[in-house]
Amino acid sequence: MQLFNNISHLCFTFNCMKYRYLLLLLISFCIVHIHSQTLVFAELTGNPVNTTGWNLNGATYIGDTGGDANTSSDEIILTDAINVSSGGIFYNQPIDLSTCYQWKVEFDFRMWEGSAADGIAFCFLDVPPTGFVSGGGVGIPAASNGVFVILDTYDNGCGANPEIQLFQGAGYDECGAGMINRITGLNFLRSSNYQTCLVEYASGTLTVSINGTPYLTGNYNANILGYMGFTASTGGATDKHSIKNVRIYADIATANAGADVTICSGGTAQLGTPNTPNYSYLWSGGPNLSSTTTSNPSVTLTNQTGSPITYTYNLQTTLSNNPTSCPDNDQVLITVNPVFTEAINASICQGSSYSFAGQTFSTAGIYPISFQTASGCDSTVVLTLDVNQIPTTELNQSICQGTSYSFGGQTLTAAGQYSQTLQTASGCDSIVNLNLTVNPTLSSTFNEGICQGDIYPFFGQNLSASGIYSQTLQTSNGCDSIVNINLTVLPIPPAPTIQSNSPVLCPSDLLVMTASSFPNAQYFWSGPQNFSSTSQEISFAVEEIDMGEYSVYVIVDGCQSTPSYSSVSIINLNDFEDFEFPNVITANGDGINDSLDIVGHYKTCQEFNLFIYNRWGQLVFEQTIDSESFTGKDKSSSDLPDGVYFYRLNYSDKTKSGFIHLIR
Repeated sequence: MQLFNNISHLCFTFNCMKYRYLLLLLISFCIVHIHSQTLVFAELTGNPVNTTGWNLNGATYIGDTGGDANTSSDEIILTDAINVSSGGIFYNQPIDLSTCYQWKVEFDFRMWEGSAADGIAFCFLDVPPTGFVSGGGVGIPAASNGVFVILDTYDNGCGANPEIQLFQGAGYDECGAGMINRITGLNFLRSSNYQTCLVEYASGTLTVSINGTPYLTGNYNANILGYMGFTASTGGATDKHSIKNVRIYADIATANAGADVTICSGGTAQLGTPNTPNYSYLWSGGPNLSSTTTSNPSVTLTNQTGSPITYTYNLQTTLSNNPTSCPDNDQVLITVNPVFTEAINASICQGSSYSFAGQTFSTAGIYPISFQTASGCDSTVVLTLDVNQIPTTELNQSICQGTSYSFGGQTLTAAGQYSQTLQTASGCDSIVNLNLTVNPTLSSTFNEGICQGDIYPFFGQNLSASGIYSQTLQTSNGCDSIVNINLTVLPIPPAPTIQSNSPVLCPSDLLVMTASSFPNAQYFWSGPQNFSSTSQEISFAVEEIDMGEYSVYVIVDGCQSTPSYSSVSIINLNDFEDFEFPNVITANGDGINDSLDIVGHYKTCQEFNLFIYNRWGQLVFEQTIDSESFTGKDKSSSDLPDGVYFYRLNYSDKTKSGFIHLIR
C-alpha cells in the first residue's frame, strides 16, 4: 500500500503522463515481488570480503575506498582510477534459465575518484571469462555471450550518459542492435557514495532498480546455462569502480545424493541424506531403489560378473512450497564388487619357499586359499606355484688374438672352458659355462704379376710398379686379417718375326710360315677363312681362297706382344676359262710356233687332258700337264700331214674344243 501511495504522490508532484512508464515499472516490480526469493545462492560479504567460489580477473582486487564509513577490506575494487584498466569477478556455479525461472541480484556500487570512465556491468554469461578480462566498454569480453545490465557513465555517442542499459548478445556494443532497453540522463549514478542496485529476473523479464526505485525493464529471450558476475573498465578516462554487499538470491533446493559407496554383491547401500523440510525429491537412474521420492532411499544390488559394476543414481531436488524455485541435481555412484576367484601365478627357486596368506609352500602345485577382501567380500585365490630348477647356460664365444673377454668380473685372454654362477632376474642361481675360442690374426701373401703399362687395383690403390704391398682387413668374426701382395711388373715381349715360303707356285702347294721363338711363349695365328692356330710353325696346302694377310702374336707370362703380319699368295692362278688356243702351228723345226705348248704358253698349274682328232674323228694325239706338247706328231711320234685337226681340252669338270691348222 505504501508503494501505491508513493506513486500517487509522484503523480501530484509531476506530470503523471510523463511518468506513466515509471508507474508501469513499479507495478511490475510489485508483481515480481509476490514470490520474492529468500535463499542466498552466492554472495560477496564479510570483512575481508569472502570470495570463496568467485574468480577474480584483470585488475580486480579486495580493498577499501572512501565510499563508506570504514577502512575495512570489505569492498571489491574492479578497477582503479587509471586509464585502460579493466577487471571482473564471476561466480563459478551456473544457473540454468531453462529450469530456474526466477532470481535476483542485489549489490552496492560506487563509480568515483576520476573523470567518469566506462562504468560497471552485471553480466549473465554462457561461458565465464578466464584470466584477464579484456574487450570493449565496461570490461565485457569481446567473445562473451549473454545478457548485461550496464551502469554506463561515459557517452559513446548513443545516448545521454549516465544511463542504465539492458543488452543481449555476443560481446557488447553500446550502439549495437543487441540493446534491449535503456534509460538515460541519470547523473546520480556516478557518486562518491555507495548506492544500491537490484536486478530481478522472472521468466525472461529483467527489472533494474536503483536505491529502491525501478528504472528499467526488458525481456531476455534466451534460456541458457549461465554464470553471474561483474566487470568494469576505464577506457580512455579514469574512475575507481567498486562493489560491495553482493547477494544473489535464487530459490534452489540443494541436492545431495550422498557419497559414493562400494558394497559386496548382495549388499545394501543407503543413498542421499536425511530429509530437509519443504524439499521434494526425485530419484532416477540405477535399478532397485526402495523409493524414488524420499531423501535417502536404499538399494540392494548383486554382481555375478568377475569385475566390479558401477551404477549411477541421479537426484533432483525442488522446494515443495515454491513452484517457481530452481531445481538442483546431484548424483552418486554405487560400485558393486563380485564374490570373485582370483588366480595368482608364482615361482620360487629350487630349495626356497613361498609365503602366502600365512602359509608356506616349497613344492610346485595348485593351492586354493579363501579370505575376505578389504571391503569385506568373500574371495578365493588360487595359487599356482612353480619351482624353478637351476638353469645352466652354455656359451660359445670367440675373441681376436690380442684382445680380451669379460666374464663374471674376470678378464680372459686365453682359450679354454670357464664357469660362473650368477643370479637370474627372479633371484635364482644360474650357472653359465663359457667355451672361449681365440681367433688368430690371419696373414696371407699372394704373388701377382702385371704387364708393363697395366695397373693392379689393390684396396683403393692402383699399383704399377713391382714391390710388396700390405693391407689390414677384418674377417667376418671381426679379427684382423693382413693381405700381402708381391707384385711383379712383367715386360711386354717384342713382336715375333715371320719366315715364309710365300708366294708358292701353284694352288695346293705346301705353305710353311714360322714365328720366331720365345721361351714359354704362346702363339696365336689368324688369317683368312677364320684361320687360327696356336703353333709356332704353321703349314698347309694353300688354295686361292687362302691367300691374304696372316698375323701372329705371342703371350709370354700373360703379356701380349704386338702382332706381326705376312702375306700369302700363289704365282700361277691362270684358269683355262681365259685361255685362247692358237688356231695354227707351223711344225717345221724353225723354233717359231712349232708346237702347241699349253703349259709353257699359258703358265698354268691346272690339271688337263688334251685330245686331238683328224678330220675323220680319229684320236691322233693325247697330252696331260706332265707329258710332251703337241708338235704335229701322232701318238707314235710320226709326222702328221698338214691339215685341219679338231681338239678337245678337258679340265676340272669343264671342256673347251675347237680346230687347229697344222702347216709344215
